[in-house]
Amino acid sequence: MKRALCLTLLGLFVGCDAVVPAQPPCSTTVCAAGQVCNPSTGVCEVPPSRCQNVSCTSPMSCDGTTGLCVFPAGDLIDRAGRPLINIALSNPFDLLTVSGQLETGNTTRERYNHDKAFPWSSWAVPFAQTLAIYDGLDGTCGHPFAPSTLTTTRYATLASLLAADAIVVDTSKASCNSFLAVERSTLAGTNGTDCGGRKPDYDVVDLTFSTLFGGLATDNVVISNAPSAVFPYLP
Repeated sequence: MKRALCLTLLGLFVGCDAVVPAQPPCSTTVCAAGQVCNPSTGVCEVPPSRCQNVSCTSPMSCDGTTGLCVFPAGDLIDRAGRPLINIALSNPFDLLTVSGQLETGNTTRERYNHDKAFPWSSWAVPFAQTLAIYDGLDGTCGHPFAPSTLTTTRYATLASLLAADAIVVDTSKASCNSFLAVERSTLAGTNGTDCGGRKPDYDVVDLTFSTLFGGLATDNVVISNAPSAVFPYLP
């Protein structure tokens, strides 16, 4: 009788213990600074870097806190992106108003060079205003890369594309013959065949002016020192 009672009581204790929820592995774990508790194992570990699979374009580097590509500390001196974009579009006529005051083009260009907020989308608004002026130089408002209907956002697409001031190369294309080729294909809504980029023998001034003005434009200056066909290419 006593043995049966003991077995019965033992079964009750075992049964009750079986339904008690297990204590979470990390409920009492205190990890050192920079570590977190793995909820599966209860072991303190260094969390995986947010930059583990992030690839940044120099001079940008990955911020371990956000996982975003950022510029290094300190001021930028010159973006050195697409040639002429800053000088041609950043308030060239001294007409930009900032905080209710007119700003000179030189001041605007310095702000542009120091701005680290890639892809610089905020510059699309003043760029669109400049594009509207260029479009009207021939007395006709009808830029081929802008909608035919005249609205306040007519030049928004072209301005936004140019504000992201970086050399664009389509590595899926085998042919490379023209500066701004990828951008022009994007604006035209076509799948171009040219990789774009910038080779030393491109007349970037003529091609940039032609894109900004919406037609064939030239500075009438030819290349006087043609690049070499072998490295380092520049004479």
